[in-house]
Amino acid sequence: MRVEHDIMEVVAKAGVNKDCELWKLLDEVSPKNLEKMNKLLTGKDEEISRLKDEIRILSAYRKLKTGNGIAVRNQQRAYQELKKRVLKLEFCLQEARSQTRKLQRMGERRDKAIKELRDQLSTEQVVPAEIAEKQNF
Repeated sequence: MRVEHDIMEVVAKAGVNKDCELWKLLDEVSPKNLEKMNKLLTGKDEEISRLKDEIRILSAYRKLKTGNGIAVRNQQRAYQELKKRVLKLEFCLQEARSQTRKLQRMGERRDKAIKELRDQLSTEQVVPAEIAEKQNF
């Protein structure tokens, strides 16, 4: 402040008028303006620190959300894999049922053929027995 006072005295003694650039500079650098500037800078510092805090919070939120997003994608991928496995198993089950029905039909045909053969055998055995009886009479 003393330096400012000395400068103002020197300028006044030199006879410089008030419209001079030096006077404008001295007015701008006055203690009142310095206090206003300090208050303004303090306010801006507080705003900057508040914004930094918000950035940290948003960054943490984004990381958390991104982490959850990755987990969701992993779960979706696992779900899709399980869905594919289920479809494959259902297909295999359908094939197994189809094969089972096919084998049942083959078994029924075999049983029917065996029955027909038995009937033929019993008929052939009955016929010679009848012929033998007829010959015995």
